[in-house]
Amino acid sequence: MRPSRLTLAIVAAALTAMPLGAQQARKSPHETISRVLGDNRVTITYGRPYTKDPKTGEPRVIWGGLVPWDSPYRLGADEATLLTTEKPIMVGDALVPAGAHTLYMVPSQGGASKLAVSTDVGKWGEPVDAEHDLVRVGLAKSALDKPADQLTLAIEKDGSGGTLKIMWETTQFSVALRSPAPHLDFPQASPTESIKVRVGVTDIGIAYSRPSSKGRVMLGGNNPYGVVWRTGANSATRVSFSTAVTLQGSHVDEGTYELFTIPGVDEWTIILQKASDQWGAYTYDPKNDVLRVTAKPEALAEPVETFAIDINDVRADSATLDLTWEKTRVPVAIGLDVVGVMVPKIEAAMAAPGNKPYDQAALFYLDHNLDLDKASAWLDAAIAEHPDTFYLLYHKARVLAAKGDKAGAEAAARKSIEVVSKSSGPEKDEYIRLNEALIAGLK
Repeated sequence: MRPSRLTLAIVAAALTAMPLGAQQARKSPHETISRVLGDNRVTITYGRPYTKDPKTGEPRVIWGGLVPWDSPYRLGADEATLLTTEKPIMVGDALVPAGAHTLYMVPSQGGASKLAVSTDVGKWGEPVDAEHDLVRVGLAKSALDKPADQLTLAIEKDGSGGTLKIMWETTQFSVALRSPAPHLDFPQASPTESIKVRVGVTDIGIAYSRPSSKGRVMLGGNNPYGVVWRTGANSATRVSFSTAVTLQGSHVDEGTYELFTIPGVDEWTIILQKASDQWGAYTYDPKNDVLRVTAKPEALAEPVETFAIDINDVRADSATLDLTWEKTRVPVAIGLDVVGVMVPKIEAAMAAPGNKPYDQAALFYLDHNLDLDKASAWLDAAIAEHPDTFYLLYHKARVLAAKGDKAGAEAAARKSIEVVSKSSGPEKDEYIRLNEALIAGLK
């Protein structure tokens, strides 16, 4: 069978990688064999040396002579033998990806002979760099009924794929070639879910499996009250925090934890342990707890079929971790010290040379009721760099209003209206409305 265009292209690319001089110095005839196994074309290009010495015509001992035992052999002559497979294929019990690969072997007289598949294509002579091997698989060894006076490789088809045969002198080596078993992606009884939410400057991640009720009583039934629960299905639920937080007011260092709970009718216990790849709660040990807090369950009007963990009520310094299933919701308060994290960083940025985040820093101080004199000075610096910028003037008005400087706030707001009124952009109406509302609030 003739190789396909894809196979020829792969072979040509691999042969091109070989030095030109090497390609011109072949001493043995070359052959390309190609077979379609299932829906995959497998092609081998190799040199075919003879048993007889090409110079003297004298017979040579091949296995254990010309080809030493227990040493890498190029499996041919001249350049290394090239295997091309258009799709992944099983060589023996090893999976070889689609593409071009070098084939060589390590024959053994009394031990296990091996066929090697290497990524080191385009080489001349013996490919001895084993670190490029993809796989090494065992070869079956048997005697030939009739001697082969020239190295012969063959791919013979059978009902389940094919067999690669290596024949020379009175010995045959062989290995099965098969298509990989089809991957079956069965639906999960409890599908996995990962969520990642940024709260303030903290990334909160949750990875868990989601069981469904499916007509069963779960809380207080399948998941009994008073018993430690993995808070999901399969592996223990994981939760991670990129900064320190609080849960129900109790401190938790940044890191990754496994979340367990003890459900109850009137109270749930929320437990964190350092992540240790637990399956379920079967090996749960309370001595490994790093946090235990309690939370009050709330009744839901409508049942929830599939267990869910969500992050809700997100603010800059707080959020709620909600555990929801059947007719129960368990809210767990998350607190974040966003001021403690950000203020040192802001102060360091303002003290450093180069551009400074005047506007953002000022608004952070305003929103968190921090040093308003600093916020005002930072906005003055921002306005000096970008005069007549309507939104900076509006933010200046907000800071002055918070300081109690009504006259200064009104003047800044009116200046902002004057500037934005000259704009034709979509922000014009919005900032006129915002400034007018600020002025009205000063009365």
